[in-house]
Amino acid sequence: MKDEHMALDALPGGNQSVLGALPEPLRECLSRAHRVVLIANNPAITAADFQALNISANDVVVSFNTCIKAPLLNEQSWNVFVHGYNAPDAYFFGLPYGPDVRRLFEHAGERCFTMLVGCAAPMCPLPRVAMYWDRIPLPPLWNYPVDRPGGKRYVGPSTGFNTLVVLDWLRGHAGYSYQLMTLGFSNESGKLWGGHAWDYERDWLQQSDVIVVPLQPRRWWQKLFRQK
Repeated sequence: MKDEHMALDALPGGNQSVLGALPEPLRECLSRAHRVVLIANNPAITAADFQALNISANDVVVSFNTCIKAPLLNEQSWNVFVHGYNAPDAYFFGLPYGPDVRRLFEHAGERCFTMLVGCAAPMCPLPRVAMYWDRIPLPPLWNYPVDRPGGKRYVGPSTGFNTLVVLDWLRGHAGYSYQLMTLGFSNESGKLWGGHAWDYERDWLQQSDVIVVPLQPRRWWQKLFRQK
């Protein structure tokens, strides 16, 4: 995919294929999916929030980096684990996998995929692994804010936003018909890390046709507990 309004030679990754980066089994999985649900690393998400989604074997559940909600995942759905690259220290957030993610790969490896975002050096293709260079040539990602008041630069799109934009683009350009949904993509867990342009990402989400699933209402005593 290329966009004539983007200077695709301006940043690394401009010549990569958004669809071509996906391994064929993952393309087939997405073509059959009824829903694709992105689960944020949001501590405010509870088991009740996840259960309310009523995830089925035809749904794809996407988790990120340290995958703190991995204990809620099940072997019946398709699971995609996305990991962003930490350039200063040269590693992918969340790798190697924790015990809950390893359990899913051990018991249902044929229903699990990995996505690496922000690759900075050539890597050998791996089965069931999608690899994207930074930056992915889609307008919301390519035109992501760089400078901000105070002079400190943004580090680029968050892992979740990269994935959300890619999955949204695939619906319109690769013939996929899944519903795209998010759970916990908010600041309900408290203060967000300041390295990303959260207002930009939130505005894009609000203007899209992605379904934002609200968290379950908290009882009064749960709210008091979270304030401590």
